[in-house]
Amino acid sequence: MLTCRRAALVSVAAAFGLYMTRVEPRWLRVIRLRLAVPDLPPAFEGYRIVHVADLHLGVALNDARLPALVETINAQGADLIAITGDFVTGQTAHLGDNCRSLAALHAPDGVWGCLGNHDYYVSPRLVRDAVERARVRLLINAHHVLQRGPDRLVIAGVDDVLRGRPDLGAALAGAPDAPAILLAHEPDYARVAAADRRVTLMLAGHTHGGQVRLPGLGALLLPQLGHLYPAGMYQVGSLALYVTQGAGTGRFVIRLNCRPEIAVITLRRSPQPAR
Repeated sequence: MLTCRRAALVSVAAAFGLYMTRVEPRWLRVIRLRLAVPDLPPAFEGYRIVHVADLHLGVALNDARLPALVETINAQGADLIAITGDFVTGQTAHLGDNCRSLAALHAPDGVWGCLGNHDYYVSPRLVRDAVERARVRLLINAHHVLQRGPDRLVIAGVDDVLRGRPDLGAALAGAPDAPAILLAHEPDYARVAAADRRVTLMLAGHTHGGQVRLPGLGALLLPQLGHLYPAGMYQVGSLALYVTQGAGTGRFVIRLNCRPEIAVITLRRSPQPAR
C-alpha cells in the first residue's frame, strides 16, 4: 500500500514538473483591455496598442517560440506595437540571428521599444544595433509624436532604470501638449512618471509576474524595482500603469499560475478631464 502511494506521489510530482517547465511556459494568453484616457484627442478614439516585454532571446525556448509570437502579435491588428525591454539574455554571439524575426512585426504606426536591464548585461549598443536592424525603433530618453490630422498623441521611452540613465524630462522635452504613453522597463518607475501630468499611461515589464505565483501568496520572487507593481493594471495617482507578465522566461524556464502574455490595449476617451 505504501509503495503504491509513493509511486502515485512520484507520478503527480513528475506531471506537475512537466506542466511547469513544458506546458505553461508555452501557453501564451492575450489580455484585452479598454482604457479611458483623459483628454484623448478624438482621432485616437479606439487606438489599439499591443504591449509585449521580456522576450529574452538567447534562451532556446524563447527563440523557438518567437515566429509564432510574432504571428500572434500581428494578428491583433494593432495601430502600434510597444516592446518594453529585455529583448535578449546572456550572450552576444547570435544577437542578429535571434532578433531577425522581429522584422516581421508590422503596425501602421510602427514598432517601438525601450531597453531593459538584461539588454545592458549583454551590451546596450549591440542590442540596439540588432533590434533596430529588425526595424524596432528604440526610445531612449526620447519621444515620437503620432499625428492624425490636427490631433496628436506622444509615445515616449526612458533608458533602463536599473542600469541606464533614465531621464523623463529629456524624454518629453519638446513634446506637444498631448497625452503621453511612456515605455519603461521597470514598473516601480511609475512613481516618478506619475509626477508628470503629461504621462497618461505607462507600460512596463521586468517582473515576469514572478513566473511562479501561489494562491494566497502571489509571486514567490520579484526583481529589484518590481515589488510595488508585480503584474496587471494599476492606478498610480492619475497615471494608468500596465505591467505585463512577459512573453518569455529567463534562463529558468518555469511558470506556474503565471502564463506568458501579450496585452492588447484599446484607448477610449474619458468623460473626465485630466487632473
